[in-house]
Amino acid sequence: MTATAASLEAQAKINFLLRILAREETGYHQLETLFARIELADSVRCFTGTSGREVVVEGADVGPMEQNLAYRAAVAFTEATGWPTGFRIEIEKRIPMGGGLGGGSADAGAVLRILNKLAPAPLPSSQLMTLALRLGADVPFLTGDSTLALAWGRGERMLSLPPLPAREIALLVPPFGVETKAAFGWIAESRKGAPLTAPQPMQLQDLDRWEGIARVAENDFETPVFHQHPELAGGLDALHEAGAKIARMSGSGSTLFGVFERRPSLDKARWPADMRLLSTRTATAVAAVRVLD
Repeated sequence: MTATAASLEAQAKINFLLRILAREETGYHQLETLFARIELADSVRCFTGTSGREVVVEGADVGPMEQNLAYRAAVAFTEATGWPTGFRIEIEKRIPMGGGLGGGSADAGAVLRILNKLAPAPLPSSQLMTLALRLGADVPFLTGDSTLALAWGRGERMLSLPPLPAREIALLVPPFGVETKAAFGWIAESRKGAPLTAPQPMQLQDLDRWEGIARVAENDFETPVFHQHPELAGGLDALHEAGAKIARMSGSGSTLFGVFERRPSLDKARWPADMRLLSTRTATAVAAVRVLD
């Protein structure tokens, strides 16, 4: 009997490196980024063979169903394959919304992976990645099978890297998110009249150990986003003071992360009082799809 339901832990991501490069005539920016999966995850369950199309979310208000990336991923898969005619998606949210951790993209990637696992005629990996790219720059990485990857362009060019030993991650989550479109606008404004400079070249040998990643870690969004939200700089300082080997903002913000060799004692760290602390680890494996009975 063909399976009709499956679940997946949709792992979040952080960006150790995020450079914003040239802006295309279409308005899209070319990117260079180093993605890493972390163990913090949403739980996603997909049921096929239903009479309608439905997404049920627990733990966060994600807005209209038709705008939900998980819903859009299921519709894209259906349009590409003709299957399934109906679906029900259940999501238990743990990844903070609008925080630069790729929560919506992780859910979309999970839906694509689940449906491809259940499909009578699964798509080749290249076609699945094409669907993922149409949904956003983070979705291909979170649809793939890498825990660490370097990506360029709009996320369509990606080089998988060997996983590194697990490290403890402290996340400082402010009570607000940062809209990606606004963050790009702040970058554009900050660069008006500034001379164009080529980014420092990166060597792959920098990325095979934690010390090398610490040397190349940077995020072009930090300066303009911190200008709008100065309290974020205080959170980053707190992570450094607590002994983080790497401390950065993830994506376009607003979540800050610190990488530690062992679980940090952060109860005495002086981050802004309204920030929430979450503890997790870097992922050493990509979660597997689990078929439900």
